[in-house]
Amino acid sequence: MSVPHAPGFLLMRRAGGVWGIPNGAVEGLARDGAGYRVTAGGQALAADEILGVVADLRIYPVAPALRRFWSEEPAGVAVHAGVPLVVVDPRRLPAVLLCEIPRCEIPRCAAGEAGAGEDEP
Repeated sequence: MSVPHAPGFLLMRRAGGVWGIPNGAVEGLARDGAGYRVTAGGQALAADEILGVVADLRIYPVAPALRRFWSEEPAGVAVHAGVPLVVVDPRRLPAVLLCEIPRCEIPRCAAGEAGAGEDEP
């Protein structure tokens, strides 16, 4: 669905919210069990659902009230098809989008051995 370096935003659902990430920042997109794995900004993101790519969004600055309650500053907010969404900066991805246990290309990590991001028994 995403075409690197193309204009627009990839819209995805995660943790009950809708998120938009600049399409040009998306490095990869793959099915991952019941959800999706999106690679952006050199990090692995988790998405429950991919909603599609939109050509353009009118992005508004984040209100000071939201900044008071959210330590991670989004790039802005927008509305698409009547649905509010958070636009993220791929250089400052919110923790809620990050994969909990990043997969690793190193065979021992991929197999779940020590060093895979989990504590040893």
